Amino acid sequence: MKNIKILILTFLIVFSFSSCKDFFDVNDPSNVVSEKEQELDLLMPSAEYYAVMLDFNLGYSIGQVQQHIASYFSHSIDQHYESSIYSAWKLYYTKYLYTSRRMEALAEEKNATHYKGVIKVLNALTLGMITDIYGDVPFKEAAMGSVNLQPAVDTQQDIYNEIQNMLDAAITDLNDNDVSGFENLPGDGIYNGNIDKWIKLAYTLKARYALHLAKREGSVVAAQEALSYLPNGFNSNDDDFQLSFNDKVKNPWHTSVVLASRTGNISVLFSEQLVNYMNSSIYPTAAYDPRIYDYIDNGGAATFEGAQNGNEGNTEAGTSANTVFNENSYYFKQNSPLVLVSYAEALFIKAEAEFLANGGTPTSTGSTQAAYDAYLAGIAANMDKIGIDPSLRDAYLLDPAIDVSPAGLRLEHIMKEKYIALLLNPEVFTDLRRYDFSTDVYKGLALPANQDPAVNHSWFRRAIYPVSELSKNPNLAESWQSVVTPVWWDQ
Repeated sequence: MKNIKILILTFLIVFSFSSCKDFFDVNDPSNVVSEKEQELDLLMPSAEYYAVMLDFNLGYSIGQVQQHIASYFSHSIDQHYESSIYSAWKLYYTKYLYTSRRMEALAEEKNATHYKGVIKVLNALTLGMITDIYGDVPFKEAAMGSVNLQPAVDTQQDIYNEIQNMLDAAITDLNDNDVSGFENLPGDGIYNGNIDKWIKLAYTLKARYALHLAKREGSVVAAQEALSYLPNGFNSNDDDFQLSFNDKVKNPWHTSVVLASRTGNISVLFSEQLVNYMNSSIYPTAAYDPRIYDYIDNGGAATFEGAQNGNEGNTEAGTSANTVFNENSYYFKQNSPLVLVSYAEALFIKAEAEFLANGGTPTSTGSTQAAYDAYLAGIAANMDKIGIDPSLRDAYLLDPAIDVSPAGLRLEHIMKEKYIALLLNPEVFTDLRRYDFSTDVYKGLALPANQDPAVNHSWFRRAIYPVSELSKNPNLAESWQSVVTPVWWDQ
């Protein structure tokens, strides 16, 4: 179902999660329903909601590093100052993972095979988000309560193996004949119990995480592996993994940014990097990318002037930027969905993988028809999803800056369009690191103004562990790394 009314009831049941002060706080408030009274159909929407909110919390912070958005404030992650993104860490370990562990136990107890599969898919997705931001993190021993208050830290290499193994096991579980009475996944607020869509998500995630390993396994090997999974993955916008909101539980971008901006409490604006990709500054086109009018409200000005990252809401020239969030955008209305994995992403994975498998590099020109077709299809899928007028979509696709032909295709074309389509998705941060923030791939990209001098002109490549957790778990302290130290797959 596309609404999340059941979340209201679920919040009352799992309120103890939001009351947790510490990493593995196992104290339950007296007014909370006990674990024995929790059921899969009530925990399921909470697990989905926490996964979606994890994406939002990461997107809000990392969106400033990947330069989708720019901060109004100084000495922030926008300027590469140290950040633990504590809200995301806490959400994962005290809410999502706690819920997931309880669901695992219940699904095993009831032999609910399809629920087992779904939990594995959600675990793979959320664990992937966490490890891609922090590197080595606790997982296997995490969220065990008083049984283990100092969980071991799993290496990212082991975690990536675990992710693929979980997804394989999930696909097996989801294809199994489940006669538990829970086979239709009651409480599923995203796919309404559609098992086929969960299987497609699992295969799409396998492709996503396979391509992440291009530096480790070689770009051709990683690309070919990703391509082997995609035929079983998403094949339309209807497959997108997203959660829609309503007038009671509102889209977090709407509540955190749009509503705040209405009262003059502006926190972030759209960055000049994103805006210049869409306003013909970097890639001259006959007309602006039509998505710019959906994403951005410029107050009716003649031009869109994005904020320079690190310049406290100002343009590079020092004037005030005019690119606030459009409250009528597909993404930012109170009932807008928050999209974690999309068909458009799958198409751009295919385009990039076809390009790399054909021997393409960040500086080479020309590729296969398959790479080119996927590149154009990714643009069209994203525009169709957010409701761009077909005539404007087609005009954009035929513009010489976009319609470059297979012989003229470059990696920069694919990654630029993926950058625009995956608006505020932290997956873009992974893409930037995979290509070392190269201006051959991301034209116009530059370090923020007034960058933290401690990082010595290096790019922010990971978040640090929360300081409060370092004192509780010596295993974390031993694994601590600087924000400019690449994670395992980035080396």
